Amino acid sequence: MATLLQLRTKLNGEIGVVTDAETAPWTTAVRNAAIADGYAALYRAGVWKSATQSLATVTDQAIYALTTIRRLERVDLLDSSSRVLENPKAIVEDDAAGAWQLRLARSISTGSTLKVRGWTAYVSVFASDAANDDLPAEYNRIPLLKAKAILWRAQLGTFARYGERQALPPVMNVSVDQLLGMIAAAEREFEDEARRLSNLRPRSGQSQSA
Repeated sequence: MATLLQLRTKLNGEIGVVTDAETAPWTTAVRNAAIADGYAALYRAGVWKSATQSLATVTDQAIYALTTIRRLERVDLLDSSSRVLENPKAIVEDDAAGAWQLRLARSISTGSTLKVRGWTAYVSVFASDAANDDLPAEYNRIPLLKAKAILWRAQLGTFARYGERQALPPVMNVSVDQLLGMIAAAEREFEDEARRLSNLRPRSGQSQSA
């Protein structure tokens, strides 16, 4: 894991920012936003975080609220001694209120535990420089590759803006074609690395029964 400050320092080295307090061509807030967007892009790229949640069964109840799980691997039905009785059929669905819920194919009587195993998104919101991500340290360059591409796209927008005035500031010393090539290279590297990391995730379907 790494703090936002550590991630930004690492990103600074990738994009040539010498001092973290620099505001040109990207402010600290813009770099922070790019890092957050880079982490958010992991889920769309198929890089998911493993998660579990235990739920007490309730008679005649087939829908249970989930705290984080978005994708289902399997559900284990446990007795009072934590022995697996079966793997009930279920799906995870959007509850239409900004959260997720587990829907069982049939309700189960009170007295057992549903252990839900699945995946969720990695943290992409950082409240302060001291806030931590939850991605293993050996992989944190992957979202920074996306952040780098996002920042270079912002620089391309600046080119368009200043091009209208026919007056480019000194910091803009690369051409549009060079920027496009840099963006494409960063995007390709992000996609390749995200695919490799996603492929490390075990692929398993929903079990029918134990």
